[in-house]
Amino acid sequence: MIRAFVFDLGGVIVKFTNDPYYQHLAEISGKNHEFVKRTIERSELPLLESGRIGVVEFDRKVAKRLGIELKQISWFSFYKRTVKLDYDMMELVDILHRDYTTAFLSNIDKSRYQYTAKILDMELFDHRFASCYMGLRKPDVRIYREAARKIGVKPNEAVFIDDRLENIIGAKKAGLNAVHFKNRRFLDVKLAKMGL
Repeated sequence: MIRAFVFDLGGVIVKFTNDPYYQHLAEISGKNHEFVKRTIERSELPLLESGRIGVVEFDRKVAKRLGIELKQISWFSFYKRTVKLDYDMMELVDILHRDYTTAFLSNIDKSRYQYTAKILDMELFDHRFASCYMGLRKPDVRIYREAARKIGVKPNEAVFIDDRLENIIGAKKAGLNAVHFKNRRFLDVKLAKMGL
């Protein structure tokens, strides 16, 4: 029996991905987009999103790696300028919140989390899990199991929704039901097939 729904934030609840940011840095640095993405996601981003470094140190390290000025990094300000709330998804969360426990589980740093908390109706989420405070990131199976434990459900009693396939795989390995998010309509069909 399903008792809880756990949503990713970026790409699901809020309209945002890091790809435009990587492209922005690629243009400034003269480096290839894939090089910029790989450089950040394999080095500094895991440290930032697990809370082991702060945004100032992140900006400094990325600027050095890409050979650009510190003021050009703008990790937080880029997010603040471009992130948008997905109102269709917030409507779904509101509907589900009436009958189920709702939560979010996000790989996110403290600066972006604090800003997102200001634009999001946090009351619709009974539990809020941010990697920067948990010290773990998706797709590590431990983060899903810890979230389920704190929610008070068995992993198989929760549905996890994320736009990144590697995070879906991690959730399934941890025992959660998982839906690879495309859009609200796709999700509605998937949930209906699950009898929800």
